[in-house]
Amino acid sequence: MLFFELLQITLGNRESLSAVPSAKEWADIYKESQRQAITGILLHGIDKLPLEQRPPQTLLLQWIGVGQIIEQRNKLMDLRCGELLEKLTEQEVRGSILKGQGIAQLYDNELRQLRQNGDIDVYVDCGLEKSLAFAKAIGQQDIDWDYKHLHLNVWEDTEVEMHYRVEVLLNLRKNRKLQKWFYEHQEAIRGSRFKFQGGEIATPTVEFNVFYILLHIYRHFLYEGVGLRQIVDYYMVLCKVHNSQLMAQEYVEAVREFGMEKFAKGLMWVMKEALGMPDKWMLWEPDHKECEYILKQVMNGGNFGHHDKRLNHGNGKLSSVKNILTHNIHLLTHYPSDTLWVPVWIVWHKLWKIRTGLTLNN
Repeated sequence: MLFFELLQITLGNRESLSAVPSAKEWADIYKESQRQAITGILLHGIDKLPLEQRPPQTLLLQWIGVGQIIEQRNKLMDLRCGELLEKLTEQEVRGSILKGQGIAQLYDNELRQLRQNGDIDVYVDCGLEKSLAFAKAIGQQDIDWDYKHLHLNVWEDTEVEMHYRVEVLLNLRKNRKLQKWFYEHQEAIRGSRFKFQGGEIATPTVEFNVFYILLHIYRHFLYEGVGLRQIVDYYMVLCKVHNSQLMAQEYVEAVREFGMEKFAKGLMWVMKEALGMPDKWMLWEPDHKECEYILKQVMNGGNFGHHDKRLNHGNGKLSSVKNILTHNIHLLTHYPSDTLWVPVWIVWHKLWKIRTGLTLNN
């Protein structure tokens, strides 16, 4: 498939396409890149192509225009990350940039500014009550919060999610154990620092991301859908771990401990087949059968499942709940221990929020 070949060229795992794409094939590649939110980084792959294999001029100019917009957006997001951490420090709250702009720091210089971003996710070690107090202190009146995070309205041009819990699993038994595990790894959550534009941001260590980014992908795969942008992020994590010869065994063991090993094995094969990842980077034995299932779901749903035609992409929490339950039907035979807990979690979370809200208001 020419789309995957271009992705492999982008990542340095292939030199050229196996055939010269037609105008229609290039249009299809561009459309799929949009669905998967990797239009920017594929532009880097196009730069590596022989002249005769490049897209038609009109499409190429459109692609370059999108790349320039992504670059400008990344500069703004980097700036906002630094400003956000400064605001938190002023309130004596320690913060760490998760995923997104944090993971972007692991990309090579040519690719980093072409990685498409979403919102800013920041982890804080102060808990829910102080997070709400911080939001109110910056003038926010209506605060949308749940078990994991709240939506912070700091700037009109940038969405921010403030995490007082790094991540959750809807299996209540696993989640209780997961929160304890995160508490025991607090230093790793903000153990790396990157300088840019004269500023500095804190992010999780690369070793920590061996577990965390896989968990992030797994959770989205289970409950809404995940696309190639997140899988490329994990590719970068594995690249840095291998090239730096970092010791990630503790985090590999955590993947098994939380029941994600089957998914991890399938993902290894996806990364080999779709991204051209070298065998020596693999932390788990690849599973070809599970790969086919995972890759089918990734290509059907696109970025965060936004393009999954099996789902109703309406607004509101009721629509969101219905989508989660519908999505889980397709996953039930593959990951029953996590999908069967979803209805239980929905009821539990509703009661938890009522109880917590009453406590906060007293």
